[in-house]
Amino acid sequence: MSTQDHDCCPPRGPQTGECPTEPSDLSPKAGRRTVLSALLLGVAASACCWLPLALAGLGMATGTLGARIAWIRPWALGALALLLAGMIAWWALKRYGGPSEKDNCCTEPPRFPTLPVVILGLSFLGAAAAPRLLHPGRSTTLTAVAPPTPAGGTLLVISTPQFDCPPCVGTLPQTMAATPGVASVQMDFDKRETRIVFLPGAAVDATLARWKKELGFEGKEVKREAASAPSPGVAEFR
Repeated sequence: MSTQDHDCCPPRGPQTGECPTEPSDLSPKAGRRTVLSALLLGVAASACCWLPLALAGLGMATGTLGARIAWIRPWALGALALLLAGMIAWWALKRYGGPSEKDNCCTEPPRFPTLPVVILGLSFLGAAAAPRLLHPGRSTTLTAVAPPTPAGGTLLVISTPQFDCPPCVGTLPQTMAATPGVASVQMDFDKRETRIVFLPGAAVDATLARWKKELGFEGKEVKREAASAPSPGVAEFR
């Protein structure tokens, strides 16, 4: 039975032959806003990967710029995921949910918002894969080691999900390893962890507070324990 033949539908006018209720599609204005938001969030989520490269191409030193703006990445990716899920949920609710007060049995279900969903999905996937797309073949572990030090000290393991590629952190590991009281800094981009060895007597918490303020380095402490001295070497990458 078609919608126009349903008992609860108002009769079609003999001249127009149209159902009086329009489908509740996503408005063009809302669609444009969604697409624009997807593009902007995608650019922001990958900024720590492409912005230092772009500035370096212009002959500008970027230092720890990538690390300073890396905090944007998880928030932007999360916003993209929420927008994508929200768009699909809106359509599913309108398509399969019960009728609202403005609807009647003649109301056509909304068409699937294909373009906004595709743009949101591509923006999320592109931003998530940016480190591997922009820097293929790069190692997943970066270690900066200070000169030989006495045995003892503190090993600190910090969860750093915002750092997922070497270009994102720039010179951050070397800068941190050069801090007085620090023996070595190792960033594992697959595990999203940073392992730091402090020398005996080092002010661990004060150093972390300084790095957060001056370098943009922060994360959740996973483990703190006694550690032996690192092997000698300087700015070793592998």
